[in-house]
Parts: sequence; structure tokens; C-alpha cells
Amino acid sequence: MGATEVNSHLHEISFIGIETMKNKIIAFDFLRALAIAMIIPAHLSNFLSFTYLKLALYAVDPFVANMGLGLFIFMSGYLLYYNNHSIKSFQNVLSFYRNRLLRIFPLYWAAIAAFTLVFFIFAPRLNSGFEFPNAAHVFSFHNLIMHVLGLQIFLAPAYASPMLTLYFVGLIIVFYAIYPLIIMLSKSSKQILLYSSLIFLGCLLVSRTFNIIEYRFYTFFPMFVFGILTCKESIFEKSMMINRKNPFVQILLAILPVMLVLVIVLGSRTTLLLDPKTTFTIESAGSGTIGSSTVMSMLGNMATSLGLSYMILKFIIDSVLLNLFVIIFCVLEYRFAMKFINNEFSSSLSSAFTYVATASYCIYLFHRPFLALWNSVTHFISNPLLHDVILIFIALPLLVVISYHLQILELYLKKHLFHKKATHKDFPFRGYSNSSGK
Repeated sequence: MGATEVNSHLHEISFIGIETMKNKIIAFDFLRALAIAMIIPAHLSNFLSFTYLKLALYAVDPFVANMGLGLFIFMSGYLLYYNNHSIKSFQNVLSFYRNRLLRIFPLYWAAIAAFTLVFFIFAPRLNSGFEFPNAAHVFSFHNLIMHVLGLQIFLAPAYASPMLTLYFVGLIIVFYAIYPLIIMLSKSSKQILLYSSLIFLGCLLVSRTFNIIEYRFYTFFPMFVFGILTCKESIFEKSMMINRKNPFVQILLAILPVMLVLVIVLGSRTTLLLDPKTTFTIESAGSGTIGSSTVMSMLGNMATSLGLSYMILKFIIDSVLLNLFVIIFCVLEYRFAMKFINNEFSSSLSSAFTYVATASYCIYLFHRPFLALWNSVTHFISNPLLHDVILIFIALPLLVVISYHLQILELYLKKHLFHKKATHKDFPFRGYSNSSGK
């Protein structure tokens, strides 16, 4: 093979690599946009006025929001391994922690300040229609310090009370803390699975002994490990026998897991609504197991026969169901994105995915205080339906635009404060960097 042929061959390989990388970037932008699009509607019911619309959104909570969070965590594990699959020294570990925490904390600290101002300090003067649960304790000085340090998941419930929404950052920090240990110990997928299981069991023992490490760690940790393994093995990318020309197949792959969950949740919520002994609270919305008295009685009897407490059995069922649903959802959406979301999409559609994906971290962090302030400013709108239409079609797009520019500003300031240019060796994810491996 002559020099010209060699150069031509290398150029072809390079071109293929660039196109593959570009396709993956577009695909993961789509997945991040999808994840945040599932989370926000599930939280929106707290800020709506029209009763039937609130109930409609409540009917799909909590599974839809948890599936969106699970998708973020799955991508976090996937992209952490993609960008950091070799950690061999203490210096590598320090560099990993420094880069990850630098990307997480600035906006996260701003979000803590926003939550404190809106939901605690100025809450009595605002008419947002939303009352933050257990605000006096959650916004105590000690608890705020735990959140500032990112320790809310690790030290809960004994020494911290995680805030709504912001608990997720503490969850990601715990996963980041564990990740280098898993990678340094493991040389194969089997070892990753083995050491992850040992860490899971070890944390469970610590939790039972000292009453720390909040339950959501155990709920979402399997999804994080599943993301790592998916990247390492390139699972579901090889030999995918799907007819991509069939539009029905494309649509089905995207909506089937959502349909599965909605059927189960809607059916259960119907039973729940028919039970007069059931009450709806923001705390109950975070639980996967239906809280009707009939189901609770059945679970109580089952727990007694198994020699377990009701809460332990409920936690096991919640965790198994949530992991099952979210892993199925992640698998199908990941396959769909990798197969069909690619460079062949129109530039405007790809740009829309990228725009929302870039804004997603800020949207997640600030949507609750933003919507509370919006309701306070627009409380004069007496018609509930009109109020909700304006909130959905004006406030939410405005939130996306503000979040996008806030994220860009934050990246610009960090670039100049630390006197270094952004690198492009990783996936250039501009938005939800704390859960995308950046």
C-alpha cells in the first residue's frame, strides 16, 4: 500500500470516527432533553391551579420523574466510564475529583441560595401556592451546611434532611466518590459487577449500623453501575436487528416503556382515588408503592409472614419496581437514540436537542424557585385554566431560555477564572455536566 493509499485510508477512518462521535453527541443530547422533559411535568403539579390538570400530572408521578432521574444517572455512569475508563494513580483520582466537583458546585451553590431565599426567607411574603415541606428543619443552618458540602445523601437521615430536587446533586456526589474505587479495582465487567455489589452491601451494613446513607442511594446505584457496564461492553449497540425504515418501530421504541409505566401507574392511581382513606401529600408523591389502605394492609400481612417490617418490604418493592422500570426504559431509549438520533436529523431539530440539553442542569436546579416566583407574580390571574396555560406556554419556555444562558455564562466565567480553555477530548456536553460524566 502506497503513501497516498495509507493517507486516504487513515482519512476515511478518521472521518468515520468523527461522524460516529457526532452521532453519539446528538443522541445523548436527545436523551438529556428527554430526561428533563420527563422530570419537569412531574413537578409541575405543585404549581398549577386547574384541578383536573393537577390530577392528570399527579397520576404519572412518581414513576415518570424517577425514570427521568434514572436516565440522567444511567448517562452519568456511561459517560464517566467513556471519559475516565483508566484511573491508575492517586494523582488520577485527585484530578478526577477536582474536575467533577468544579463542574457541579458553582451552580449547585447558587441553587441552594435560591431555594433558601424563595422557600424560607421570603416565603411568608410570596403567594406561590406552594409550601415547602418541613421548611424550618430543612433550611436550618446545620442542614444547609450539609447541603453546601454535598453530604446530604451520605449523612441522611441521622444528620441531614435532603431537600426536594437538590438531593440529586448529593446523590451524584456519592456516586462520583465511589467511581474511582470501582475502576481502580476492576479489570473486567465481572469485576465491576462484583465490586459494585460489595460496595452496595457494605454501604447497606454501614447504613443499618449508623443510620446514614439515604435510601435513594440504594434505589439509583444499580442504574449508575448499569450505565458503566453498558459503556464498557457497548451493550445493545451490537447486532441490533431493527428495521430502521419502519416508522412504527421507531415510534414504538420511544414510547413503549412510557406506555408500560403509565398503564401501571394510572391503573394504580385509579384504585388510590377510590380509596377514601388515602391522602395525597408531596411526600407520598416520592414513593413508588401505592399508598392505599388496602394495599398497605396486604403488604403488612406479607411482611409479617416473611419476618420483615412493613417499611423494609415496601422499600424492597419500591426499589425493585423502580429499577426494573427505569432499566427497561434506559435500554430502549438508549437503543433508540443510538440507532435513530444521528447526523441525518435536520440541523434545527438537532439544535433544539442541544439547546435543551445544554440548559438541562440549570432547569433541574432552578425550576422550583422559578415557578414559585412566577406564581407569586401572576397570582392576580383568577382563572385557573388561563393561569396554567400561561405558565405552561410562557413560563416554561422562558425557564429554558434563562437556564441556557445561565449555563453558558457559568461556563464562560469558569473558563476565564481558571485561565484555561475548554477541552474537547470528552463528549462536549455543555449542560447537565454533573450527570453526564463531565
